[in-house]
Amino acid sequence: MDKMLVIGPVPPPIHGESLAVHSVIKSDLLNRNYHISLINTNKLNVTNAGKFSIGKVLKDIKILQQVFANVFMRKKDICYISISQTRLGLLRDLVIILLCSLRSKKIIAHLHGNNLGNVIDKMSQCERTLVKNIFKKIDSGIVLGNGLKNNFKGFTKSIKVVANGVDGNYITDEELNSKEKDTEFIDIVYLSNLLESKGYQYLIEAVASLIEEGENVRLTLAGAIFNQEKFDMIWNTVKDRRLEERIKHLGVVDGIKKKQLLLSSDIMVLPTNYPIEGQPVSIIEGMAAGLPIIATKRGSIPDLITNNGILIETGSTHLVKKTLSSLINNPKEIKNMSKNSRENFLNNFTLEKNIKKIQVVISDSEGEIRRIEKSINSN
Repeated sequence: MDKMLVIGPVPPPIHGESLAVHSVIKSDLLNRNYHISLINTNKLNVTNAGKFSIGKVLKDIKILQQVFANVFMRKKDICYISISQTRLGLLRDLVIILLCSLRSKKIIAHLHGNNLGNVIDKMSQCERTLVKNIFKKIDSGIVLGNGLKNNFKGFTKSIKVVANGVDGNYITDEELNSKEKDTEFIDIVYLSNLLESKGYQYLIEAVASLIEEGENVRLTLAGAIFNQEKFDMIWNTVKDRRLEERIKHLGVVDGIKKKQLLLSSDIMVLPTNYPIEGQPVSIIEGMAAGLPIIATKRGSIPDLITNNGILIETGSTHLVKKTLSSLINNPKEIKNMSKNSRENFLNNFTLEKNIKKIQVVISDSEGEIRRIEKSINSN
């Protein structure tokens, strides 16, 4: 059985990339086929990603020491790296890839976002040349959607598309069919970190305006606050308008609480302008709950939203309010999008399909690929 070294972040803290890497190391399928070991690259403070600090340098030195020990002293056949999307992180990952290439049979670089290409473009000519030469040692690069392939700049041997996934049994048909819903209100959910670039402030203002115009809507936001001062400024407007009973912030939710929140909601909104948006797992969780999705055309979000929601050009109060207003006044459309969202999830975005596709990329065997793809299609 081949030995596989996974290099990437796992929770805490919770974010899309750390959840995706966690699902890889905990996968029954992959653990049946490989001896998996992990080097955790997560940092407790992700608010200053890409900025220099002595602490980060020391952390990266420790990571490189762990890679060296695993590759040279306890040889690993496969290196699977969740590649960084910051300049400093990428420079560290280039050293990791180089070390892995000296002793490993295969290197897989998985990109969980859409900023790698931007980082490479902003590098010096010398750094870009280094990226080009070292990326040639990557056997397969993985991206979340077809529109994200250019992030690798054509430097790797091949690019594969593997969409994010959520456990197919995360929310069951029985739970959906038996959920109890307050029919007096349309409940809107925002499930993401509270960064201004994620557009939560636009959603708050849009819903507040709709409430004041007489619409029976409520908004629940769930996610970590990244800038307390700016959040407080925004939240004070909710208090001043006496809308705290209709607009709530729960903080970070997970497990049963997250499921209950999704099952008690009618529409999910993510008006993100986040510059490195990839393919938010929260949207897939919303699809699992059969929610219509309103989101922007960022990253690989358009791969998730077809007949199960509405794509807007950019996150803004005007567009969010206009789109919400059209949807909440069309119950039939909400019902159709809800059905389509659930079907789209089950057909394309379960964790089981995600892991099988990663297995396809890792195995790189035509017979194995055909067998697994047949299994994927049969499900």
